[in-house]
Amino acid sequence: MNKFVGMALPAAIAGLLIASPQAQAQSEENFTGTETFSIGARLHVSSIDGDRIYVDSENFGFQVDDGFNSAQLGLEVSVPLTNRWAFRTYFDRVRTDVEGLSDTATGHMFGSDALYYLNNNVYVGAGFNATRVQQHRDLMWRATLGYRHTLNENWFIRAELAPQFNSDFNDMSFILSANYRFGDNGPLLSSWSDRDSRQAAAEETTQSAAASTTTDRETDTDNDGVPDYRDDCANTPRNHVVDSRGCTQYTTEQVSENLRVGFAFDSARVTSDYNGDVRRLADFMKEHTDTEVVINGHTDLIGTAEYNRDLSERRAQAVADMLVNSHGINRSRITTVGHGMSRPVVNEISLEANERNRRTEAALSVEIRVPRTR
Repeated sequence: MNKFVGMALPAAIAGLLIASPQAQAQSEENFTGTETFSIGARLHVSSIDGDRIYVDSENFGFQVDDGFNSAQLGLEVSVPLTNRWAFRTYFDRVRTDVEGLSDTATGHMFGSDALYYLNNNVYVGAGFNATRVQQHRDLMWRATLGYRHTLNENWFIRAELAPQFNSDFNDMSFILSANYRFGDNGPLLSSWSDRDSRQAAAEETTQSAAASTTTDRETDTDNDGVPDYRDDCANTPRNHVVDSRGCTQYTTEQVSENLRVGFAFDSARVTSDYNGDVRRLADFMKEHTDTEVVINGHTDLIGTAEYNRDLSERRAQAVADMLVNSHGINRSRITTVGHGMSRPVVNEISLEANERNRRTEAALSVEIRVPRTR
């Protein structure tokens, strides 16, 4: 059972890393998050180096099992420092089997690391920890490759691959964590810098006001509900929802584009009737440059399976050629799959059913950042 759980959790992490949509990164965003700090519960499986020794009650030594152990709980606390750097400390329980015994070796990992965010989701990290497995107590260096996915304004999850090593041992951990955000001051160092800038500006404003007239606390030029004297974002659109500083608040939305192209009997030629549909898909891919598309080709139920697989692939390739040659989409962003007659829309042979089954299909979906409106 331990081995089954130890294999299933890494597979789930790998699936999340592959399946999650790519982020729309912008240089001015805080990739580390807008929270003051976060606390998370961790679930991890680890492969503990088999060179470690477990000493039983009779003072005999046995090697620990170097396979992936059962899932163990842990705790982490992280603090955003800048828009790309964050600091984290964590504590994980350790429990692994012993070769030749029914006993288990227990211990813990306690350490800290610095995380660098490549974009809104993907990050790398480096740090160290103190790892104890039964009698062994070691200082380990740890590297991290992780993926962060925001669930809502309060919660986000992480999936990580974390090898650790020293001169004697090499371990590997797969980690899932669910984290809750506290506060909204944003990255610590940036917050301090902004606070100093705002304080200096406030002092300058106070001095100017003392030399002339008192501060105007009523005027709201852009009518966003935040007076000009503390409005950091002037001229925001009137229908935008703003924060306490008068700046637009943003949310994410899912946008999508679908394509269906029909074909004549035993033909892989895209007729001019579908030029507009193909162009709309190309425009969507140009607007969202991180997207990739899979074009699925299909046939009706007439003919052999082998012939129809080839025909369906040629149909999918014909649409791909139009995207590349007519609209300038990079071919590396396009995958074609021929399904032959294996996925009919209507599972019968008739004029109407045949026409509906002779087709290619493609679908794209992506998250975008949009302003909240009243």
